[in-house]
Order: sequence, then structure tokens, then C-alpha cells
Amino acid sequence: MEAKNASTAEHPSLCFMKFATVAMALIVSASFSEASVDEKNPIVALGLEAGSTGFGGSLWVTVSDQFVVNMAMGGADQSADYTTGGVDYTGSVDLANSLAVLEWHPSGGRFHLSAGMVLADNAVQVVGRPLEGTTYELDGVLYPATLVGSITGDVEWEESIAPYLGLGFSKRTRGQGWGAYFNAGVMYSGSAAAVLEATGLIAEEPEFLSHLRVEERELNEELDKFELYPVVRAGLMYRF
Repeated sequence: MEAKNASTAEHPSLCFMKFATVAMALIVSASFSEASVDEKNPIVALGLEAGSTGFGGSLWVTVSDQFVVNMAMGGADQSADYTTGGVDYTGSVDLANSLAVLEWHPSGGRFHLSAGMVLADNAVQVVGRPLEGTTYELDGVLYPATLVGSITGDVEWEESIAPYLGLGFSKRTRGQGWGAYFNAGVMYSGSAAAVLEATGLIAEEPEFLSHLRVEERELNEELDKFELYPVVRAGLMYRF
């Protein structure tokens, strides 16, 4: 039997990565054609910022009137408690992100487009502790909370190196001084994967585990829909 060639659609993640790579290559090649800034004395700025990548700092090196290299690091470790449906939840978010971005200011002004890469190490954990006398419903089956104990859900993203595309505005002084900036974009972090674990007396029983894995699988199917992570950063900069 002869094999037939069949055209297949590319996965959206491949399209995003190719587009980000091409955009980065075009910006880099264009930056070398610009020579308005004195190459021996590049303009440097430092900033403090907050956003969806955490709290941290940023460095800019202006290589021309239109092109700026931006490197940033951000992180956060936040937690919160809440109660719903007879369960006390503790949620924690651990963020650690490093960015390397090339900004293109088309008119040499405040607005810019940017492309680059993000080194991401982000994780989320949720621990549910049931109140006395409550039950868990797993895969349509009710389990007494006293037998299940607490349930922990750990979520991590599959891509540790993520391509980034974005845009932004910055109010920069012509000479030394303070300015402000705002950046918004997306990075392809891949789909997140969740793992559910219980601590109670029946935590290792096969029937209970099968129902817990059904819940885990359904949760991961929902998480598969979210492969792009929003990147929003804002802060103050000082130009030297």
C-alpha cells in the first residue's frame, strides 16, 4: 500500500514561536542599520517594576534612536486563604521570571513594539482542608472529608523558555532623570499541568485514586486551553 501525503495544520504554539523568532530576527537586523546613538557611549537606564511577572528590576541599553535592549528580572511569593463549599483553601503563587527583549521605537518616541524570550519558573499550589462534617464529590462520588483529608493541587507550566511578543509606552527624559514605563504582551508558556494528591486514610485506595485521577484529568483538559501567559509590567526608570 502506498503512503499518501496529507497536509496537517501546525500547532498554534509552533506558529507563535516561529512568528516571535522572525520578529526578533527582523528587529535585530534592523537595529544594526541604525547608528544615531554614539556606540561608545550607549544610554543606560535602570528601573523598578511590578506586574504579572512579579516584583523586580529592569535594565535598558539604548543602541540607536529606534532600538533598545531591555533585560528584566521579577519574582513573587504570595499566598491567600479563603473558604467556599465547606472547604478552607490556601493558595500560593511562586513566580520567577527573567526577560531579554529588544524594543523597536518606530518613530524614536515613546511607543514601542518588542520581541524576545522569557526564562520562566512559575508554579501554583492550592491546598483544600475540609470543615468537619463535610464531604468531597470526586467524579460524581461523595467521600467523607474525614477519610479524604486535605487535597493538594500543584500546577506547573511545561515551557521554561518562552518566546515573547509585546508593546509598550515609556516616558523617557532626553538627558539624565526619571521616567515611567508600561509594557504589555504575551509569552508562550505552554499548557499547565496539575497534579492532585490527598492525605487521608483512603488516599492510596485504588477506587478513590481512580476518581481523583478523573478530576485531575478534567482539570488538565481545562488548563490545556491556556497556553499564553499575559505579561504586564509597569514601573519607574532612571536614565543615566
